[in-house]
Amino acid sequence: MSARSDRVKVIEQAEKHVRAGRVKDAIAEYEKLALTDPQDVGTLNIIGDLYIRLRNNDRAVGFFLKVAEEYERRGLFSQALAIYKKIHKLYPENVEYALKLGDLYGQQGFLADAKNVYLAIAGGLVGAEKVPDAIAIFEKVIKLDREDLEARKALSGLFRDAGNLDAALEQLNDIAEIRAEHGQFEAAVEILNEALALRPGDNKSLVNLVDVYKRQNQAGKAIEVLEKQLESTPDSVQFLNILGNIHFEAGDTKKAEEIFTRIVTGHPLNVNARIKLGRIQILKDKLDQAYELFEPLINNLVKKHRDEKAIGLLGLILESQKPHLPALERLALIYRSNKEMKKLEVVDRAILDELRKQGDKGRMVAVYEELLELRPDDADIAREVRALRLEKGLPAVEVLEDMSELSKKDLEALQEGMAQADLYMQQGLVRISRRLLENLRFRYPEASQIQRKIAVLDEVRTHMDEEEIRRRVEKTSVLEAKFKEKTAEKKAEDKRVEDRKKTAGPFKEDVLEGAKVSTADIFAGTDILPFVSPETGEKKYYDLKALAVEELRLIAAAHVQQLQGDTSQYERELSGIVAEFRKDLQAKVEGDAAETHYQLGLAFMGQGLTGEAVEELTQAAKDKELAIESYSLISQCYRQKRNHDEAEKWLKMALAAAKPGTDQYYALFYELAEIYEESDDREKAISLFKEIRAWNPGYRNILARLESLEKASVG
Repeated sequence: MSARSDRVKVIEQAEKHVRAGRVKDAIAEYEKLALTDPQDVGTLNIIGDLYIRLRNNDRAVGFFLKVAEEYERRGLFSQALAIYKKIHKLYPENVEYALKLGDLYGQQGFLADAKNVYLAIAGGLVGAEKVPDAIAIFEKVIKLDREDLEARKALSGLFRDAGNLDAALEQLNDIAEIRAEHGQFEAAVEILNEALALRPGDNKSLVNLVDVYKRQNQAGKAIEVLEKQLESTPDSVQFLNILGNIHFEAGDTKKAEEIFTRIVTGHPLNVNARIKLGRIQILKDKLDQAYELFEPLINNLVKKHRDEKAIGLLGLILESQKPHLPALERLALIYRSNKEMKKLEVVDRAILDELRKQGDKGRMVAVYEELLELRPDDADIAREVRALRLEKGLPAVEVLEDMSELSKKDLEALQEGMAQADLYMQQGLVRISRRLLENLRFRYPEASQIQRKIAVLDEVRTHMDEEEIRRRVEKTSVLEAKFKEKTAEKKAEDKRVEDRKKTAGPFKEDVLEGAKVSTADIFAGTDILPFVSPETGEKKYYDLKALAVEELRLIAAAHVQQLQGDTSQYERELSGIVAEFRKDLQAKVEGDAAETHYQLGLAFMGQGLTGEAVEELTQAAKDKELAIESYSLISQCYRQKRNHDEAEKWLKMALAAAKPGTDQYYALFYELAEIYEESDDREKAISLFKEIRAWNPGYRNILARLESLEKASVG
């Protein structure tokens, strides 16, 4: 006899017992089947129902739980839900069964049913004074329904009773936020006042209360709340910023300016205060002051490779009714660093327009020559350059020289060197700029544009006292270090740059071809909104033409010495300025001077003074916050000197201090791989590059670097 026929007989016998009212006998027959097939949910369910007829609910639930578990295992959650409904009906007070029922309701999308079950459980737990368990259930309710304000209110009370004021306040603030979203501002204010009664001066509650008043267009009440709070916490940058923003938005720029000036005085790098104060200066047509406020933020953004945001800040200045030459020159520097030549051309044309208005033909020559490099076949630009040089009495140099014999690496080095010289020239530091150009001319005598720039410098005469020279050396050296850092990274990202250059830029072709460019053209197609000042007035610019007699003497002396092949005195003069600059800056800093050592290190690196840079950065590394960056920069100094052993040692110190697995860690890893590559240890370089690839195959140009190294190794 087959197993199937045996099963049929057992079922028939069990059904006879049921019809005869012999339930226990029927259960005995069905349990025989369950023993042979423990996953037979139909049989298990029948057994459970039969135990209910015997009023033996415990045994019934035992079988129902087996059925529900099997349904869940098979992914049949609707059937499992039906079984738990039966269980919950038998034991409605059992929290475990009810919780499982609520979870299954929620899983199947029956949110209202799930909430009802949870709320019933929570009510019972509260009555039994089981606060932690009740909190867990109420949290399930608000996860299902964010806007269940009664559940949130109950939850806040439970948190308060449990002594968790932070969590209680969080729920009250969430209730107020939801009320405000629905326009129920009075109810929101009432809830927030309740929160402040629970904890007077609570920051989040105060900020939300001010926000509600603002949304009600009750700026007066918002100001009243803030001023009252500032009486007890007068140095709160958060509340001062909010108060300043309210006055600014209301058009009361005088009060706003007072508040933001107060913030910037105590917290020089507060972003909101600096931007708002800068915008106020723009409204007053004080563009120089606005640029001065924005400049530290722009430097920081560029350092973090957030060029679009830096350009946005410059755009606030450039989209005013008055053009601003320093902002245009900084924008040109960003585009030049990123090799965005089309955009650089547009900005150069705008710079030319401003220099033409000022009659500054000496500086126009350099800009025209950069334009000629960007458009070597443009006969009009070539003609303008020749005419301008003749007018200035400069040598007639052939401007369309053939640079085809230079390698790509040499061309990049030449462009970087010229850009560095421009940085110093823009700050009026002619002597340092000329030194850089003379070094370039020695390396690339065939590049006649170097001679043209030197000729332009020879026409420039500046007057600066020693203090001004020191200030500008400090500023420009930091800029140059950042420029070099960014350029180095750009070299490793050529593919990304090329892809970006292939995409259409924000400037129209007719703008690129035109001779006159407006600030609207510069930012066409971007998301920078116009910020126009209604006032008019006389244009003001940084005057970089005024020069020192001492500077002129040094240039002339250096020129004679260079013609004689002797530059030692020239170098000593530069070193003297650097030494005085270091001494002066250190004297001004009190207490922890780590940041000063770090900035000095950057400045010395930018001037090629690696020994001095290592000395300063070693001091800076004593500060844990600056240690990793300082070690990395010291490593770069030794790389410049091709001392790969020392470079490796310092970089490994940086790696030891970095958190493994982070972006910073792998950036240092990448540098170490480059050191191995430079020292011809290809095996180690390949090994490290592979680890970086495993972490992020899209990191920098890792795939191309690996492919190149592996091919070289095979060769």
